[in-house]
Amino acid sequence: MTETLQLRNRWYVAGLSEEVTDKPVASRMLDEALVLFRTPSTGKISILEDRCVHRQAPLSLGEVVGDNLQCGYHGLEYDCSGTCVRIPSQKQIPPGAAVRSYPCIEQQGFVHVWMGDPALTSTVQPYDFPFASDSKWRARYAHLHGRFDNRLLIDNLMDVTHLPFAHKSTIGASGVAEQAVAKTERDGERVRITRFMENIAPAPAHVAVTGYSDNVDRWQVIEYAPPGFVWLQVGSSKAGTGGRKADPENMLLDRHTLHLAMPETDNTTLYLWAMANKADGLTSEQEDAIYDASVLAFNEDITIIEGQQDRWNENIAKIDVGADAGALEVRRLVDRLIAKETENTCVDTVNFNKKKGGPMTAFSKY
Repeated sequence: MTETLQLRNRWYVAGLSEEVTDKPVASRMLDEALVLFRTPSTGKISILEDRCVHRQAPLSLGEVVGDNLQCGYHGLEYDCSGTCVRIPSQKQIPPGAAVRSYPCIEQQGFVHVWMGDPALTSTVQPYDFPFASDSKWRARYAHLHGRFDNRLLIDNLMDVTHLPFAHKSTIGASGVAEQAVAKTERDGERVRITRFMENIAPAPAHVAVTGYSDNVDRWQVIEYAPPGFVWLQVGSSKAGTGGRKADPENMLLDRHTLHLAMPETDNTTLYLWAMANKADGLTSEQEDAIYDASVLAFNEDITIIEGQQDRWNENIAKIDVGADAGALEVRRLVDRLIAKETENTCVDTVNFNKKKGGPMTAFSKY
């Protein structure tokens, strides 16, 4: 795909909390190399530019020493702010010896990072997935990676009519594509698709988990939020028993999942996932089964989307179909948000230069 602009003044997710232990962790967002590390004395996570100020070695190849991050090449140490505080081979630290630090928040199992203007962090809240911190729900996470533009993954998540074909042995069922009553709507910065399927065959993975093989009523509520969060409310009940309002004895599955399509670069994506099931809804064995089937399905998606990326040619005509409505609305929403952010950045630059009395300078392309 062609080079794309991305929102800057937003909270992205650079990794999972459980991955950041006593060693530095490399990540990348918006083509900027990041290193995550946890300070032993406070337990808090910091994020710095993953590049030593001395000879640009990756700081992620170093180690945490005390509360500092030590470069694994010549031993320079940095504190949480990115300031170099020690050079083993000399006492004097040169002026300006520092790397960029990024605002970050650890919340609900995710490490959120702010990629834009640090002065604007309070204007947007990190994405909230309350089921991950609710004792009535059990959450599990997955870390995947794709060699593709993150927009292709968002397209995939917003159009689930691919399930019967890409995931025949796991979460697919023919009725998902052929019998759904669907509605697409936009609510502020959210794009929501509601799909309901009555009296369809259950997916193979769902039969394996629930033991129920007769027809079901199935639902999928898919909601996009910028810059790359897709929340799915999915489930099924015995056909004709009330759908989402079915009594507990007729309810088969009722789950929340969160997909994170984070743009590492223009053609690579950090793909994170969280699954939340009611604490008293499934046994640990059933949770394992649905988790494993889901991750298998995601890897099937990754294979297909990487094939898309390899073949993508902007000069070849493509068609849209009705099921693309949600994905297309997401593209329009993001384009509007990027245009607004770019306009605000341009205005800020003009105002700054008027105050300084100097010429207008170029602003960063977001």
